[in-house]
Amino acid sequence: LNNDVNITTIAAGTGINGSGAYMLSDPRGIFVDIKFNLYVADCGNNRIQFYRPGNLNGTSLAGSKVPGTITLNCPTDIILDGDGYLFIVDNYNYRIVRSGLTGFQCLFGCTGTSTFGSTADQLNRPGSLSFDSNGNIYVADTYNNRIQKLLLATNSCGKYTKAL
Repeated sequence: LNNDVNITTIAAGTGINGSGAYMLSDPRGIFVDIKFNLYVADCGNNRIQFYRPGNLNGTSLAGSKVPGTITLNCPTDIILDGDGYLFIVDNYNYRIVRSGLTGFQCLFGCTGTSTFGSTADQLNRPGSLSFDSNGNIYVADTYNNRIQKLLLATNSCGKYTKAL
């Protein structure tokens, strides 16, 4: 590391809470892809924002006010996998969702009631997620004080179908 260089650039948001395309409200998780596109889990606006490099105006990819997507309630983390699918921690809906060819679907914590729980198939305020080299997902199940490992089932084409 070289401590002689200290350059700061704002990549997203204005520093003022808001819901416009150029604003964020309680951003939590971020992901940067290989093209330096930025994905932001915008908890306070219940959406996922997408920013191209050098552009401070974001595009909403998912959330309550985005037609044809999925309702989110305080997303806290986001990852883009190698196939270009978004995986989202939906904190107050106590679930993990992902994008797919036919839209968004719930992968884990899919009770349909937006309630938390402590059994092996439930989450309580999940905070973040990460993949291992085998494609398994690890979820910080915050209020259950544990880390959940999700083994993803695939179909004959090798595409994810659900979490086991």
